[in-house]
Amino acid sequence: MKDVILTTDLYHQHADPNDHWNLATMFALANKGWIRFAGIMCDDDRAMSGDGNFLHFGDPSVQSIAQLNYMTGMAVPVGFGSRMPIKKKEDLDEVLKSKKKISSVTLLLDTLQRSENKVDIHMCGSCKDVLIAYHYAPDLFEKKCDCIYLNAGTYAKQEPIEYNVSLEPYAFSQIFKIPCNICWGPCFDELRPYPYIPEKHATYYEIEQADIVPYMSEATKKFFSYMYGRVFDINWLSYLREPLNEDLLDDWCHGKGKYNPAFANQGKRQMWSTPGYLLSAGKYVTEMGEIVDMQEAKKPIFDYKPIHVQVTEDGKVQWERVAQSNIYIFENTNSELYQHLMGKAIKELIASLPNI
Repeated sequence: MKDVILTTDLYHQHADPNDHWNLATMFALANKGWIRFAGIMCDDDRAMSGDGNFLHFGDPSVQSIAQLNYMTGMAVPVGFGSRMPIKKKEDLDEVLKSKKKISSVTLLLDTLQRSENKVDIHMCGSCKDVLIAYHYAPDLFEKKCDCIYLNAGTYAKQEPIEYNVSLEPYAFSQIFKIPCNICWGPCFDELRPYPYIPEKHATYYEIEQADIVPYMSEATKKFFSYMYGRVFDINWLSYLREPLNEDLLDDWCHGKGKYNPAFANQGKRQMWSTPGYLLSAGKYVTEMGEIVDMQEAKKPIFDYKPIHVQVTEDGKVQWERVAQSNIYIFENTNSELYQHLMGKAIKELIASLPNI
């Protein structure tokens, strides 16, 4: 069983509801006993505007983490990242020179040090804190980090640069140099206006929330309502115990926009990153839509294939398929079928989260 760390740009109020779906998925995998969920590295207001000021999505969503810890009976720890962006080498040099302690970096290094097994890191937010941790303890990383799942970027046209990469392109480029397995999951083939299209080397897929909500426990429905409703009642635990707000649930589930205009026409949820989570759990999704052990999967709908990469310091990736490498790229066998089957898989996982 793998020890797994999640890096995430998880905020309250949320920047992207996808991050809360990712968090719930990781807790579901741990609740099933398929992974040891060793910790969460939360970005801390890393987005910056052109004048150098931070764009405030909200503070890291410790409320949501606490809710899922309570629901599952776990005690997954959380750390918080550096507020200094790493857009170029000089930025990294400045951070390393300061030797400042950063709680998410401490969490990661402690996990690597204490884990009896090798550790997987799933990067669904900033790249900088993993990069800082590596430079603080490169020998520990080489010994104990099994795989970094890097979920960012586009794999074909890279102008304009995908959002996560654009914030800290230098940090993104340097992740590929860390001496462990690197599984790269691009978000798209290229940036285009919504609606997005599932592509061969992109982890993107889309779900209908209304297809999944009926299978959720009542506590899980409240977890998502607390996030979608941008509930600022500090009593996050009482919220799980109080009656479900059915009107709010219906609003975000079907994308009506009554409570929040941001919900309008948002009944679909865009998803990424899930395939890597399943691989850390030793699972594949088959062409029949079943989540099975890797050794039992005769026809998995996705995998990661070895590539050679060249990455510029401004975050541009050139790649080609090779026979052997420590760097891999995501690939699905059928993009349309992949989207359908991942919807079935995520429903199974989210539905497994318990009630209180």
